[in-house]
Amino acid sequence: MSGFRAATHSWVRTTAFSLLASLPAAGQLLNTEAPVVVGHYHLNVTSIEEHKAFWVDTLGGEPITVGSAEVIRFPDVYLFLSERPPTGPTRGTPFDHIGFAVPDVPALTAKAVENGYALTVGREPGPGQTAAPPTAGNYGRFSYMLGPDGVKVELVTDSEPGAPPIVHHHVHFVNPRFVEMQQWYMRAFDATLRPGQTDFFIGADLPGVGYMLNFFIWEPDEELAPTGGRAVDHVGFEVRDLRAFVDGLGTKGIALTEPYRQSTDHGGIATAVITDPWGTRIELTEGLHDLP
Repeated sequence: MSGFRAATHSWVRTTAFSLLASLPAAGQLLNTEAPVVVGHYHLNVTSIEEHKAFWVDTLGGEPITVGSAEVIRFPDVYLFLSERPPTGPTRGTPFDHIGFAVPDVPALTAKAVENGYALTVGREPGPGQTAAPPTAGNYGRFSYMLGPDGVKVELVTDSEPGAPPIVHHHVHFVNPRFVEMQQWYMRAFDATLRPGQTDFFIGADLPGVGYMLNFFIWEPDEELAPTGGRAVDHVGFEVRDLRAFVDGLGTKGIALTEPYRQSTDHGGIATAVITDPWGTRIELTEGLHDLP
């Protein structure tokens, strides 16, 4: 393990409790019934201010300070920002993008372009290719853009009456073995197959949540790199009864990367870490729902 990557993992281990335990009440995760929800992402960033300009000034997140850490809060999800230059963008790892739902995709997309952010596509061209594959374009109801450090974001249309300005919507992975990856996540999180899979896309729905985990095929020339140290270092799942969940992972043959721990100093927040077979770091937490 490189010194940089070791330092990143040490930061995650030593600060997870202090970061998560001190979130203000207004930032509580809203879905308290589902056994597993996506609760946070951890980003390694070159500049906190550049990321605030994207996540806050452009997309409408709320900046908060948690201890000494900078956090961007969206409904039902938090982005923890660590000012540490990433080893690369999200592209080239199994983690492709963060999905948000907004009422007016064209309007927010135009704002992002005006603010200097580049648009991209869903299934990006492979190395050396100049054309995007079919079905990868922007059809008005969704769009893709690149934030600082190459963090990729998708906007999809929230057509519900009175929809909030922006909410977290989904996690999207890419992998040449995308079906196998989807099946691993179904097994790990007791998710279910979503109808409508194609020869390039398959989805999995979390119990009590529904639409959340998406998987595209992508066949790069190089091997996909692990997420540790990249712009999106890991995705966090908030789990009810984490100890039992961890025990269940063992029976499924899924080993912990970092063991179950519970803090006695920070509201009893519990954490554990697993890594999927393609290098995506996944932090499991319990306690976000119960913070005062």
